[in-house]
Amino acid sequence: MKKIKELLKKIVPATYQKTNDLYKLMLKEIIDIKSRGTVKSILDYEVQLVEHCNLNCKGCSHFSPLCKEEFLDVNEYERDCKRLSELFEGEANFIRLMGGEPLLHPKIAEFLKITRNNFPTATIDLDTNGILVLSMKKNFWKEMHDNNINLTITKYPIKLDYDKIKEKCNKEKVKFRFFDEQPVRQFTHLPLDLEGRGQIECNFFSCYLANSCHTLKHGKMYTCSTVPHVNHFNEYYNCNLNISKKDSIDIYKATSGDEILEFLAKPIPFCRYCNVNAREHGFDWEISKKDILEWSLRSK
Repeated sequence: MKKIKELLKKIVPATYQKTNDLYKLMLKEIIDIKSRGTVKSILDYEVQLVEHCNLNCKGCSHFSPLCKEEFLDVNEYERDCKRLSELFEGEANFIRLMGGEPLLHPKIAEFLKITRNNFPTATIDLDTNGILVLSMKKNFWKEMHDNNINLTITKYPIKLDYDKIKEKCNKEKVKFRFFDEQPVRQFTHLPLDLEGRGQIECNFFSCYLANSCHTLKHGKMYTCSTVPHVNHFNEYYNCNLNISKKDSIDIYKATSGDEILEFLAKPIPFCRYCNVNAREHGFDWEISKKDILEWSLRSK
């Protein structure tokens, strides 16, 4: 409660700090969203097997339309996955293998085996846009089935035969689901503040990605999916949204799983670059034009 009151002093104007109604309102709002800072008891994480994509949605939260072709090294992932398994004693709740578009990876089947071998009881999803599903080879389907991996397909307003995809999954005895039965026709704009003027704690506690989309990338864990992939935004637009050592935790320096989970439940310096209050839903889905405004707002 003391920390909450200290936070209120930062965000409530001094002239209103003695107004009981306002204080109670702010206190309630922060308590409601404080769960974003709750330390989880078991590991959830996602990992991007491929940085680029074959669809390139406008405003993609992983910045895939801006990426050069880049595939995750199998040996690197095996080391990282083994290390996480050691720290968490082989236990995880939910793991997402994703991209970009993960089915573009020529060694996709190896990632399936590695993940399952290290986390025998976890729910493991492979997230795809579905474009390549019907062209996947026999070893892919075998490893999907043998390792009990779920195929999760997001529908987009593009020409795909989803009935054939369902038939194929059933034939190969692979568990699958559509993220939603209806195609994605609208998206949420997640603008960045290029000047980093945001209030770190408020942004963290208000963000649905924070302490939710835990991301593994190159031996480090991040509290969200924005920070580990924003390098593509920086490189494409020649920006300098600074990523510091304090924005991630090195899984090889961490001494326990609890240390990692505690780090992921706290605000990080990069939170200042997220313009959480300006997020909007309801923009029509379309292919990216690589306009910087897909990921930012014009400076005032």
